[in-house]
Amino acid sequence: MRHRHENPLLRYQMFGFTVNRWKRQPLLYGAVFGGVALVYLMVYQLLRYNEVGIGGSLGLALFFMCLAAPLMAYNLFSLEYERHTWESLALTRLTAKEILWGKWGAALARVAVLTLLFIPILLASYGASGSIFVPPSRTGQYDNYTFFAAIAVLFSWGALLVSLGMWLSFKLKRTLSTASALYAGQVFVLLLLPSLYSIFSYDYGYNFDLLMGINSYADGFAWWVVTLLHPRALLYLNPIYVSSGLGSMVDVETWRYADYQSRAIGLYYVGWGFAHSLIYQGLAALFAGFTYRGLKIAWRK
Repeated sequence: MRHRHENPLLRYQMFGFTVNRWKRQPLLYGAVFGGVALVYLMVYQLLRYNEVGIGGSLGLALFFMCLAAPLMAYNLFSLEYERHTWESLALTRLTAKEILWGKWGAALARVAVLTLLFIPILLASYGASGSIFVPPSRTGQYDNYTFFAAIAVLFSWGALLVSLGMWLSFKLKRTLSTASALYAGQVFVLLLLPSLYSIFSYDYGYNFDLLMGINSYADGFAWWVVTLLHPRALLYLNPIYVSSGLGSMVDVETWRYADYQSRAIGLYYVGWGFAHSLIYQGLAALFAGFTYRGLKIAWRK
């Protein structure tokens, strides 16, 4: 495989495709860019003024990621089929790895840019609850930990969405079907499935009491082993639930109570946020592998 920076498909997906769209409809995309920038500034000011915690800010960032990430991947392969250009792409000298990286790498780069854009918003809420340089301890807030965990969760969830979108785009071969599956799937996984679990298991709400008493990384690892074998994993792997847990680790008002301190310590030792990001990245790599396998089978490259 040639060097990634020499991949013409990667350059086109990252720059050429966007430039061509901008040239065709400059007024439309200019208006969209200006509107997004205005909304961004308004959200930033509101977060600063209302001193929203890291949990709320991450939840807002995840909401926008859930809306934007599918748009970065829902047509990566389906557009080639609909425009009848897939055969021409397959006949080039590009290998399956280069085709995969050209599509997937461009989508991951856009996710990374979107994540970077949300760092000021996370810092705005983060500064309301303490200094970024405060180290985690048994008697203080976990500000430094939660900030970087929030960034890891945001990027990893976006990577999972674009990887799933790329695979669905390859399998379904229809742009509209891929977009519908992505958005409907998110509603089911993030909202309906946890609600159904809570109803039928009589486990209403998010229960952090199960994390009390965890005082070492060994206990945290054992907790994950048990959790991933239990249906409650549907809740604990939910990114909305992750943002709630990170918010509780730096909640100034609750740190005066011993039980809340015990929960925060348990969240720290289970690697709350960082462990989720590793799971999301593993699933993203799995869907990318499925796509690569499909490319190899389809074109023997």
